[in-house]
This record gives sequence, C-alpha cells and structure tokens, in this order.
Amino acid sequence: MKSKEELCGIIDALGALNIEEIYSVSSELSLLRGSDPLSFQELKDICAEAEKEHLVAAVSWEEVEGLEKDDHAYYIPGPNAFPEVPFELSEVIDILQMAERNVDLSKVAARFRRNLHRRIKNLENRIVSIDRTKPDPKDLANLEHRYSDILNQYYDHSFWLEGDMSDLGEEIRLLSERIGSLRSAQDI
Repeated sequence: MKSKEELCGIIDALGALNIEEIYSVSSELSLLRGSDPLSFQELKDICAEAEKEHLVAAVSWEEVEGLEKDDHAYYIPGPNAFPEVPFELSEVIDILQMAERNVDLSKVAARFRRNLHRRIKNLENRIVSIDRTKPDPKDLANLEHRYSDILNQYYDHSFWLEGDMSDLGEEIRLLSERIGSLRSAQDI
C-alpha cells in the first residue's frame, strides 16, 4: 500500500475491513509489487491518521451486515475519502478469498448523531461552568477548539450520512452564539 488514498480504495472496494484484514491485503499487495510490506504498527498509524482526516471511519460489527459479534473496529470509507483502487487488488481479493461487505449507514448515522449530540452537551456544560464576567483566555481557546472540531465533524458527516441533521445544526449554532458572548465578555 502506497498511500492513504490506496487505503481508502482497498476499503471502498471491500466495504468494511478490520485492521488485521487491511494488514493482510497490504502485505499481499507488497508481495505482488516486490516491495517491502508495512509493519503492523505503520499500518495502524496510517489508519489512525486517515481516521483523523475523515478519510476512513471506524464502525462496529453491528453496523456491518452479516458479521458475528466481535471486538474489532471495522474501517469504512469516510466522508473525505478519495479512493484509489490498487491495480493488483482484484488478484489480492482472489488470493485471500475475500468478499465485499455491506455497511448499514443508517446505523452509522444514528451512532454518529448520538455521539455528536453527547459532545455538544458536554461542551454546553463546559460553557456553563466558565466565569461569565471575565473568562480565562485558555478556557476560551479550549472551548473554541472543541467547538471547531464539532463543527468540522458535523459538516464532514452531515452530507455523507442519511437523515436530517438540522437539529444538530441548530444546537451547533447556539454553541457558536454562547462562545461568542463569552468572547465579548473577555474583550470588555
């Protein structure tokens, strides 16, 4: 595997893969290409980076159709993925006897909504605990960073997943107003 784009292509072609399966595919690709395979740790690091960039998303076995209960996280293409399918992938799929998996994006969307709502509520609680008369600049910077992360995650995922997320959008708008009022109090 040469890049995060190839990682996305491998996952996109097969629907959902756990880290061990990605490692097997990556190792087999390296053998076919006559190149040195990535170590397991290198591959884990690439997957972690790709997840932070929303190139891939981690889901549970419950969100992948036909899987038995297990403790693995499964990667699926994320909202920012630009998959590049390796030329040798069809041969690797035959060698490893792999089949495509289907992901229930409605279950992924429901989990995402719950998690994002929880993060919004946690941030709202943190805003309430801040001194309204003269907020500490470090506290305010932390709030703004957390808000920015929530906003980016909302925008990255709202077009990608099924269902109306306008209620979350309204909650995020209210967060922005509350942080703005704290910023104004700091500037006084």
